[in-house]
Amino acid sequence: MKHIVIDARIINSSTGTYVERLLSNLEKIDNNNQYTILVPTKDLNYWQPTNPNFKVIAADFANYSLSEQIRLKKLLDQIKPDLVHFCMPQQPVFYKGNHVTTFHDLTLLKTYNSDKNWLIYH
Repeated sequence: MKHIVIDARIINSSTGTYVERLLSNLEKIDNNNQYTILVPTKDLNYWQPTNPNFKVIAADFANYSLSEQIRLKKLLDQIKPDLVHFCMPQQPVFYKGNHVTTFHDLTLLKTYNSDKNWLIYH
């Protein structure tokens, strides 16, 4: 049995619809693996699993923050998952565990957005 962490901190957003559907369908088809779902404290009750192999825990780390880089990495190191699915590109740069990342939109690779932090997007 593998332990999979899903970084669902965006679950209560427009992109979070993808995450919510992913989780709902995974719990229907996978009774073999253990899942830990990371969400902000405010969203702990937003999605409730029906499969006992799924648990939801709080992960209050702001996107693109130093806290995300340090504390999220520390949390993942403590959990020691076999795989982490980052549902958005933001993730701890120095996390060395097995992981997959979902990129929902590659527009920013070609389009400059002056509202975003230059260092993050270049």
